[in-house]
Amino acid sequence: MIDVQFVSVEEGIADPASAVNLIGGFMRTRVLTLLAAATAAVAAPSVASAATTINGTLPVVQFNVGNTGGFAAGGTFTNTSAVVSGTGTGDFSSITAGAGVVLSSVTATVGSAISFSSAFGSFAGTVSSFNASTSPLSSVLSLYTVGTFTPTGTLAAFSPGAASLTFTFNQTGGAGSAISGSFTLASPPSGVPEPATWGMMIAGAGMAGAAVRRRRSTKVVAA
Repeated sequence: MIDVQFVSVEEGIADPASAVNLIGGFMRTRVLTLLAAATAAVAAPSVASAATTINGTLPVVQFNVGNTGGFAAGGTFTNTSAVVSGTGTGDFSSITAGAGVVLSSVTATVGSAISFSSAFGSFAGTVSSFNASTSPLSSVLSLYTVGTFTPTGTLAAFSPGAASLTFTFNQTGGAGSAISGSFTLASPPSGVPEPATWGMMIAGAGMAGAAVRRRRSTKVVAA
């Protein structure tokens, strides 16, 4: 609504045309002021909604990984601690290696819940798919989880958004040997790995295990 105010013309203004011009100028100024205020009010919400979701990836390594149920469907992996293992990409580049992550147990069952918390954010999701490969001396299980990452701390300016965790667990040397575990946090989700990608991940973990065995054999011979 336009607020119209009347202006009285002093008796000293003898020319009616001057009085009309005075009133017209006032009206124009008043209308322009109201239009400017309305424009600012419309623009304000867009500024408030400018927050965006995280875009990038972050590698995490797990320590002292335990396992029950084996490297197969239903197998569960636990760990005593996990830390960021390298420099993140994109919006995660500000998170330094060594930042702690508290991770829930990981069960190779589609639909099972997985979560983590940290100073830079938290994740909650469910297992979407997994792939396992076992042999007498090497076992590998890769697992893909989709959920929501909620940024906090230094990332608090970002909004919660869809994210994924892609895990790889590897045991070299047969039952009873140490198990290594790691995962990559990706926002937005990296997408479900294709069968060929699963194979490459498993082959890569197997090659790493073979290298460890060769180093151990070399030490034994040298001794």
